[in-house]
Amino acid sequence: MDPKGAGSELQESRSAAPLLGYTILVHLVVVLGLRGAAHGAAAPTSPPARPVSFARDVAPILDRWCVSCHGLREAQSALRLDSLSGVMRGGDTGPVVIPGNPEGSLLSAKIERRHRPSMPPRRRLPASAVALIRAWIAAGAPR
Repeated sequence: MDPKGAGSELQESRSAAPLLGYTILVHLVVVLGLRGAAHGAAAPTSPPARPVSFARDVAPILDRWCVSCHGLREAQSALRLDSLSGVMRGGDTGPVVIPGNPEGSLLSAKIERRHRPSMPPRRRLPASAVALIRAWIAAGAPR
């Protein structure tokens, strides 16, 4: 009888070798993963959120979406949104930003389409832009 023939113990152990190697590898990964967690290894976290600022975050949104109608050349409703002072001054209806109060601010009501006429009139502001403006107002409308 051939010790290496089909059905022999030697043949069966050779065919199981790749499976055994894979099993050992999986166990090693699990053990090392648990060991790292036990030693206080934390999962990578995202960098802390930076505070929202008018110049870096809000002004580019207003410049792209609002300044063509509320800027130097044309200031509909006497509202200028091309500078922080213009935003804080407001327009014909009064202030459009109440620092710390996005729900009560006319600017957020307009861009969220809670107050008519909604702004911008023909297209919606992206949700991310609305969220940034709301966060800026909630933070007290910093520079």
